[in-house]
Amino acid sequence: MIAFLETDRAREEAAKMAASMLSSGSYSFPPSHDFPLSEIRESSLFAVMIARTGDGQERILRAFSGFLGGKASAPGYVNPCFSQHRYQEEMERNDRKIHELTKLIEEGEETLIPERKRLSDESIARISRLYSFSTWDGRRIPLPPKAVTGTGDCAGLRLINTALRRGWEMIGLAEFSADSSGKLSFRPPCSKRCGLLLPDMLGLDIIYADSSIAVIDKKEGMLSVPGRGEDKLDSASYRFHRLFPSSPEVCHTHRLDMDTSGLLIMAFTKEAHRTVSMEFESGTVKKEYEAVLEGVIKEDEGVIDAPIRLDVDNRPYQIVDYERGKRAITRWKRIKVEVIDGEKCTRVRFFPETGRTHQLRVHSASIGHPIKGDRLYGTRKDGERLMLHASAITLLHPESGKEISFSSPAPF
Repeated sequence: MIAFLETDRAREEAAKMAASMLSSGSYSFPPSHDFPLSEIRESSLFAVMIARTGDGQERILRAFSGFLGGKASAPGYVNPCFSQHRYQEEMERNDRKIHELTKLIEEGEETLIPERKRLSDESIARISRLYSFSTWDGRRIPLPPKAVTGTGDCAGLRLINTALRRGWEMIGLAEFSADSSGKLSFRPPCSKRCGLLLPDMLGLDIIYADSSIAVIDKKEGMLSVPGRGEDKLDSASYRFHRLFPSSPEVCHTHRLDMDTSGLLIMAFTKEAHRTVSMEFESGTVKKEYEAVLEGVIKEDEGVIDAPIRLDVDNRPYQIVDYERGKRAITRWKRIKVEVIDGEKCTRVRFFPETGRTHQLRVHSASIGHPIKGDRLYGTRKDGERLMLHASAITLLHPESGKEISFSSPAPF
């Protein structure tokens, strides 16, 4: 994760939260002597979220990571992602026996180490089954298999889980730690733990989001926008608007083919949508793709300048047509020649200067090297994907006007 809704407003709420704790000497809301600041370490993580209820009311949610003073929750904070009552029952079930074994092991009974490990692993497995996380479409999912320790306990994820469970829209999120002077250090949701859960919870792999735009790492096989018919409603655009209902219904600023994976820009506001869409139309957005082509290309780089149009008798097939086609230009650079499934292929980077439908797929096929796994313009074996990925994008931020860049490694 790069950043997720870490807006100016969310950072301001985080600063208020930290200042309140410092002045009261307690981390609970309202303050209580049962929750003193002495239980907090400088590494302790907190988070604050601005959320909007279904009837338009704003709410401020708070969370901390893990346990503070042996407690998983406190007044003024959301609950953890498990039943605390059942958690305590599971902890107590084997704790006494584990402590007894530990004492005996410390006294020299080292043969008991495997038994203690068995009981400990059994307890951890049962506790892991207590975790449950809400998703964008109302389902509940468990911890993923072999999740690293601490997965599901992060402060930011607790807030996201609460908002999804209640059906509230997420407006801003700030996750932070604070030193003794109240200075805040902000950090985004972690990839190692939160990254295992958030794509399934949100229905999208959101690698960046602020108050104007979000950057999605779209998976191969997902539509960018709804197609015709109820069976083709599910798409990146549909899921985004369902997560963030205050965004424009047409929130996508450009598209990727269903078979293509990679970076996709969504807009939170009509103004941001208009500004970024105009950037794409004017050609100021810099895009980079990574692809694997069939066969061996000997040249280091080149330019494909071949106009494209729709084959009206064979939709959605596009063809090169030098008389009636629209101008289409693709620059490319060879990365390396490699062997995949026993066949020599060439990995390349594409830098499209225009954005025609299926441009990279048509241009690759036009030079005799279709993209590997292309069911329209090449050949696709069973279980094979289109080896085309939108790996990098650079644009001007619609509010600040500053150049921003994002990247995503090819998953093949």
